[in-house]
Amino acid sequence: MRVKVILNPWSDRGRAAKLQDQIPLWARQVGGELSLVCTERPGHAKQLAREASVAGYDVVAAAGGDGTVHEVVNGLVQGGRAAAALGVIPIGSGNDFAFSQGIPTEPQQAVHRLFDGQRRAVDLARIEDEHGRFALFDNNLGIGFDAIVVIQTEAITRVHGFLMYFLAVLRTIALYYQTPHLKLDFDGERVAQKVLFLAMGLGPRGGGGFFLTPDARHDDDHIDSCTVNPINRLTMLAMLAKAIKGTHVTSPHVTMRKNRRIVVQANQPLPIHIDGEVFAYPRDNVRQITVTSLPQALQVIG
Repeated sequence: MRVKVILNPWSDRGRAAKLQDQIPLWARQVGGELSLVCTERPGHAKQLAREASVAGYDVVAAAGGDGTVHEVVNGLVQGGRAAAALGVIPIGSGNDFAFSQGIPTEPQQAVHRLFDGQRRAVDLARIEDEHGRFALFDNNLGIGFDAIVVIQTEAITRVHGFLMYFLAVLRTIALYYQTPHLKLDFDGERVAQKVLFLAMGLGPRGGGGFFLTPDARHDDDHIDSCTVNPINRLTMLAMLAKAIKGTHVTSPHVTMRKNRRIVVQANQPLPIHIDGEVFAYPRDNVRQITVTSLPQALQVIG
């Protein structure tokens, strides 16, 4: 079995670079061999994953955070399916995709799992905007408040992990309050309303510890969504504690759905993130997106 590891040395605020020499040694502990390459710039992991797939590697592993996994997935999947299986060595801030797949958080164990783990087919989803830009996501998508939180994390440098996302949420509550009017089509169910945010999930967790779509599964050919009505800041703070536990789903301010295709049209430019990476800043003037489920598009070693 040929295994390629794509390591993002900047993951987890640069701590991932220290594992460059350790990862091949951990593979040999279980009789495995792998080839390791480091990314050099944003977007490089996508290119490296595509090259590894073309070269015939059986497994291509993302060593980094959710952003690295996101890039590798977009490099592996061509024409709706991936030839190589995805492995994950979670050494990022959130590691939400790895959590959903039951992949060990300890890097050494995750490397061993590349060679003795089980393969499972997982769903992905595709987003396309009105400008023709598109991408795949493997875990979650956020529009509005949720995306502003991701943008806020770009300015937080002193902490990492769940605390970074938690501080970004508090900043967003204090500084951001927009409620765009959305026209939504959920598999033919049409809704028009103002929203604080719209979150979508293939997996249950985002932001390192927020269960916005707690019932989401990677193998049901559905995209779970969480639509939150405009609420005041005090209610946001109360909802924050519930979102950490996933109990917000019973709130009268929240509507949960499961769908295969979702179309969003807005009366103003939308901030959008996918897998914790910014897909659109407000300045990009994205006002319409279509999100489509891609069932069993990828094999994951878990």
